[in-house]
Order: sequence, then structure tokens, then C-alpha cells
Amino acid sequence: MSVNIIQFLLSSGVMLSWIFIPSLSKDLGASNIQIGLIGASYGVSVFLSSYIFGRASDMLGRKVFINVGLGLCVVSFLIQVFANDVLSLAVLRFVAGFTVGIATAPLIAYVFETGGRMGKLSSYGSLGWALGNILAGIIAVYWQLFALSSLFFLIAFIMSLRLPRARAMRVKIPLFPREVIRRNLGVYISYFLRNTGASSIWVIFPIFLTDIGASKFWIGVIYFLNSGSQVVMMRFVDRFRDTHLISLGVLVSSIVFLSYSFATHYTQVIPLQLLLALSWSCLYVGSLMYMTERNIERATSVGMLTSVISISGAFGPLLGGIISQLYGFRAVMYSAALLSFIGFIIALRNGRSQGSS
Repeated sequence: MSVNIIQFLLSSGVMLSWIFIPSLSKDLGASNIQIGLIGASYGVSVFLSSYIFGRASDMLGRKVFINVGLGLCVVSFLIQVFANDVLSLAVLRFVAGFTVGIATAPLIAYVFETGGRMGKLSSYGSLGWALGNILAGIIAVYWQLFALSSLFFLIAFIMSLRLPRARAMRVKIPLFPREVIRRNLGVYISYFLRNTGASSIWVIFPIFLTDIGASKFWIGVIYFLNSGSQVVMMRFVDRFRDTHLISLGVLVSSIVFLSYSFATHYTQVIPLQLLLALSWSCLYVGSLMYMTERNIERATSVGMLTSVISISGAFGPLLGGIISQLYGFRAVMYSAALLSFIGFIIALRNGRSQGSS
């Protein structure tokens, strides 16, 4: 139970700090392209960190990286209060992302090796996102959000010190794990395309919602509906086949992204958040099942999945910033839907190549 609570606190801390970064960037004078670059700085740092420390934890053990990562997050998320211009915000977001990446993959591998379920762990993560969303909407003061996220990481760090060590098989892994990449390439590419599209939307989504009438409170509620619904859905989807979950998740994502483009009032987005919750629940839980059950290099494969999510979190905001600057917000949603649909085709072919095993 304690490791699930740690996941809950970690996700709450990340979301509290993340949801209004585009709005803060705008307040500091950033253009849409600069907002994309700020989002990209966070994504690049998580990409680097997840790969480095996921691989290291397969070779050296999980717990030390969970402890160190969470401890550093206490500091890195708090010092975001000192962001006073576009450059400082980009640098501080890079630092925050790097510290998050230290703990993420080792924590997931730790849960699998101690007999935990991926669906249950993911649901606690979504519960954390839900709490972070609703608290962000209620508080809506930047420095208070950063301070509260740091507090959540502090509690998680203290709890992590008491985790028992997992009995993990330590694996020798090359610096460039070609076989791990080859084995999971279909999932990684599908994930990259879907999340690049998603991230291109999220970087402008709070501003888009504001333009169609949402207050900061309603922005928090809209985000909460997505993550809150995932709490329930993720507990049930892990009974289905991993490849089927991945394909369904990417397909439904494409439908949701296209549907956003037709919204003219924020209330029209509300039902779409339930479909978005279904898409992410299927995709995320299915992918974690795929990585932990089909790979002995669990933290490395999960770390690379997190890296793919993060590098798409770097490309996506940049893409969203450029497209929105040139063509407007709705063009971002069209491109995201197209990328996700291409990802669906690749996921479908990968599932067939696996023989639905």
C-alpha cells in the first residue's frame, strides 16, 4: 500500500506544478513558440533522466534511485517559485523534470517485482493527477502550487525511506540496449506519435479553454474529470490483453483530439474528458503490462517508455507552439488527431505481429 501512496503523492506533486505552466509562461511574456520551448525543456530532461536511471536501477537495484529521486524533487519543485522570466522558468523546469525521471521507472519496476498490479499502481497515479488538478484549480496561485508540490514530494520521500528492498535480478545491460529497443519498437513508436500529438495540445490547452469561456476553476475541473475517471478505469482494464489495450487507447485518443477542434464552449469539452480517460487508461496500463511482462530488463524498458513519453513531451509542445502561432489552436488538434491515428495503425500491426500472445 505504501508504494501506491508514494505514486499518488508523486503524481499529485507533478500535476500541481504542471497544469498552469503555460499560463505562467504567458504571464512572463512568452510567445506561443517560447511556451513550447519551456514545455520541451521539461520533456528533454525527463527523457535523459528516465533512460539513465532506469538502466542503472536494473543493474544496481531500485530503492536507492527511488529515495534519491524523490529527495531531489523536494528541492527542484520548490525552487520553481524563483522563476521570474522565460529563461529562468525553462531552466527550472529542466531541473524539475530531471529529478522526476530519477525515480519514475525504478518505482514501476519495484511494484512489479514486489507483486503489485500495474492497473492499481496506475490508478493511484491518476488519483494523484486528479487531486493535483482540482487543488490547482482551487488555489490558482503559482508560488503556492510549487510549495505544495514540494510538500507532497517531501512526504513521499519520507515514506520511501521505509520501503523494503525488492529481490530483483540484476541484469547487465549495454549502454545502448539495442535488443530492448527492437523488442518494444512498435509500442515505442505508437506511443511517440500519440503523445507528440497530445503534448502539442496540452501546451496550449489551458489557453484554448480560457478562450472558449473557462475560468481557472473550470480548467481545474476539466483536467480533474480526465484524471479522476482514470482512477476507476485503470483498476479494470488490466484484465484485458496488453496489445488490445494499446491499440484501443491510441485509436480513441485520435477521436478525442479531433473532437476538441469542434468545441466552441468549454462545457462541450467535458464529455470528451471521459473518452480521454478511457484512452489513456488503456494505453498506459497496457504499455506497462507489455514492458514488465515481456522484458527481463524491466526498469530499462519502462525507463525507455518514459523517455519516449518525455521526448514526445519535448517535440509536442514545440510543434503545438509553432502550429498555433501560424495557424491557430484548432490546427494543433487536427495534426494531433492525424499523428495518433498513424500510431494506431502501427500499434495494430505490432499486436498482430505478436500473435496476440
